[in-house]
Order: sequence, then C-alpha cells, then structure tokens
Amino acid sequence: MESGGAIGLLATKLTPPTLPSHLVDRSRLRHTLDAAAADPVVRVVLVSAPAGSGKSTLLASWHREHVGAWLQADAADRDPARFWGYVVGALAGVLPGIETATRATVAAAASDAGPLVERIAAELTSGPPVTLVIDDYYLIDNPKVDEALERLVELAPDTFLLVLGTRIDPGLRLSRLRVRSQLVEIRADTLRFDPGEAHLLLDERHLTADQAASLCERTEGWVAGLVLAGLSLERSHDHAEFVEAFQGDDRLVVDYLTDEYLAGVDETDRRRMLESAVLDQMTGPLIDAVCGSEDGTHWLRTLSTTNQLLIGLDTTGTTFRYHHLLR
Repeated sequence: MESGGAIGLLATKLTPPTLPSHLVDRSRLRHTLDAAAADPVVRVVLVSAPAGSGKSTLLASWHREHVGAWLQADAADRDPARFWGYVVGALAGVLPGIETATRATVAAAASDAGPLVERIAAELTSGPPVTLVIDDYYLIDNPKVDEALERLVELAPDTFLLVLGTRIDPGLRLSRLRVRSQLVEIRADTLRFDPGEAHLLLDERHLTADQAASLCERTEGWVAGLVLAGLSLERSHDHAEFVEAFQGDDRLVVDYLTDEYLAGVDETDRRRMLESAVLDQMTGPLIDAVCGSEDGTHWLRTLSTTNQLLIGLDTTGTTFRYHHLLR
C-alpha cells in the first residue's frame, strides 16, 4: 500500500498485536477508555507505564471493540515524513479519501508538517468520529513529531481522540491538556493487577487465592512479573515454596529486566543503581552520600523520566524507590 507515493506501508504496523489466548477482563480500565471516548472535551488519552505493564494488550483489546485507527510506532518513525505517512495510512481505514487528499503534502512533512496536519484536520472535520491509537510512541523521540501531533490535536474536531501508549511521557504539553480537562491518564498504578485479576491470570497454575495474592504483592501487580512467575511455576513441584521464595533474582525475571531495562543503561548509571539499591527510599542527598556523587537529585529525576520502575513517592520529584523486583 502506498501513502502519498512516498513510502510503502507495512500492514503489520497498522494492525493491533494479537491478543494473548488467556485474556483477563479488565473492565475497570476499559470503562475509563470508553468514558474518554464519549467525552467531547477529552482530546488525548495517555497510557504511560513501564514495559510489561499490559499497555498494548489493554489498548488492542479495547481497539477491537471500537472503530478506529492503529499505528504501531518504531524507531524509524522518528522521520516525520515516514511517521505522517503511516498516520495517513492508519486513518485511511476509517477515512477512505484521506490518502488522496493528503498526497501532495505527505512528502513535504519531512521539513514542514504544518500543511499536512491542517489537511488531516480538515478531513477529520468532515468525516465520522475517529480514534487514533499510537502504541510505543516513546520510540519516536522527535520534538518535531511531538509539535506537529500536538498541533493536530488542537486543530482536529472534538470527534477525534488520540490515544498514546508509551513507556516515557511524550513531549506534548501535558500540563496544558490537564488544565483544560482534555487529558485522561492511565499510569502504572492504575494498570497494576489487583489480587483478583492476578488469580485469574494465574488460574492455569492452580494457585490458591492467597498464593496468587502473595505473588501479586511481590510483583507489585506488574503484569510481566506475574506472567514470568507463572512460567517459572511450571518448573516447580511445590507452589507454596515457590511463592514464598519468588523475588527479582528469578532467572526469567533477571533476563527480562536485563533486556528491557538494563541493556540500554551505561556502566556508570548501572553502577550507581547497584550501589543505591541498598536504600529503601532515595533522595538526591542520600544518593550523593552512598555513591560519592554530587548530582544525585538531578540523576534521580533524569532516571525517573526514562525508567518507570523507579517510582516517585511524592509530588515534588524528591523521594523515589525502586520497584521491588528491579531492586
């Protein structure tokens, strides 16, 4: 498929991921998304949480029940022309004439996405209600894309809803959207499984409700942790003993955390994380005292923007702790 005659589009990027065979119904979260879609004031839904929190599964299951567009972002979408070509391709499923209407402006989006954004907004105004889901948006990491996407939100009619799934908050002016009541946020604390959901997720492992609740507590309701615990359970002959001993040193958890969280951390930051892991809670001065550094406050705040398993404990960005399994 072509968009603007500039790039060939991969159909897999415009299709939600396959849902797991054992899907836990998360009606409380779907109701939040439903309410956002029904509210003409809400313009953006932000689903921002660590890897393995169930963001993609939640959005894919919700998208399956709604008419909308899907874009699976990747690092190559940092190129504005490529990104907007895929946005047009995604929207073409619900706005059939949009590819023709934007053909002359897609290629120019590499240097100036303004005319294209205005054309897309005009097509949205004359078309049916549209929800655009962009998953893994954090991979784009391009201020020009952020700026143009924010402009689209401003110009589009109230029948348009943008839903972003990301590990890192995007470079949109979120505070502005909050003040205007235009933003709905679903974050890690909301995505965490409760003991009942954990029991449903692990029901094939024949755990008792108490055992599932204990694993839920140890993983802090982190979906990936629960799934990995379930896989490790397959090698255990004593469920009670396994649940009692399960921690972040489980081999499957170690492999996942290494691949998803530590592989991109440089040696200096990794050493500082290791040294500070002795602390139940962390502040800048504590980091400096333990690690012999002088920039502990800045380091913590910077790390928290890229690693959501570093959990803020106040509203001032002063006190943090590591997720139990990462610690």
